[in-house]
Amino acid sequence: MKKILTPVMALASIFACANVSAEQIILNDFNDGTTQGWNKGGAADKPLTNETEADGNGYIKLISEGESSTDADKKIVFQNASGEWRGNYIAKGAQSITARFKNMGPDDVELHAAFGNTLADLRTRWVTTKGAVIPNDGEWHEAFFSFAPAELTMVPLGGHGKSNASFSAQETLGNVNTVRFSQGTLGDETGQGHSAEGLYTGWNGGPEVEADLWIDDIALSTDRCSADMHFMASMGHCMANSNMP
Repeated sequence: MKKILTPVMALASIFACANVSAEQIILNDFNDGTTQGWNKGGAADKPLTNETEADGNGYIKLISEGESSTDADKKIVFQNASGEWRGNYIAKGAQSITARFKNMGPDDVELHAAFGNTLADLRTRWVTTKGAVIPNDGEWHEAFFSFAPAELTMVPLGGHGKSNASFSAQETLGNVNTVRFSQGTLGDETGQGHSAEGLYTGWNGGPEVEADLWIDDIALSTDRCSADMHFMASMGHCMANSNMP
């Protein structure tokens, strides 16, 4: 019985995605010649730059030079603390952040989104547990970062004073002051990855890496499903024949 019910439940979830009309609450498309508030968050020798493709599409470019560079240029970290990205994501109906990435560097990269929040002068961060792997194939790839509580993990002891205070994902998303994307793998015990705190706190988190990453169409969205889920919903008649457990 379990093998019959599980696919049905999963299929119902997929079809729910198809029936929801997503809205972009904020969209940074970088077609105005600026970085629209996105930066490396430090004294970078190679700050983010606004570039234009041959077809006129604007994007921002991040260069990371690995261990041979200065602190802010060693790793893939970029953030936005400007007015439009601050505020109550719950009240806005936000369910996710989506973006497009093109990896022109030597290696694949795994990106996570993180959110900073100031409550009672203490800082708490939450990080998406699922990373978006961007292959170094020189093609644009869609990335989806969900706000579902099961897909977020709290960063302990973060920020000023290394406070022990804890705030829920709902509390944090209700008063966001910084959005950040950074590279690395959660839960990697080999020494090549780093913790959730490393993904967000300071410039010592995450591996030092050489990278050339293009970024476009960063959106705060009411969409609660990834592009893959929407695709599976559109092809739902095929799901009955899949090998889902």
